[in-house]
Amino acid sequence: MSKLLTKSEIGRLTGVGADNAEAQKKVLDSNRIPYVLKRDHSPALTWEMVNQAKLMQINSTSSNGQAPQIPAGINMSAING
Repeated sequence: MSKLLTKSEIGRLTGVGADNAEAQKKVLDSNRIPYVLKRDHSPALTWEMVNQAKLMQINSTSSNGQAPQIPAGINMSAING
């Protein structure tokens, strides 16, 4: 089983502060990255969840047959480690 991302890692991934759960959820939602809510209503997710969502987006094709670009708002260097 994969470990959950820390608040700091989620903050780096989303580009918003580690304690700004509402802004983190907005970025995750807009980039179609799934998460679950903790009791404090902050997002909880694993790198596997992030990677799977990004792979699904990269592997899908748009209506014009071109692979879509990774959307703005996601810190790819955080995903890559």
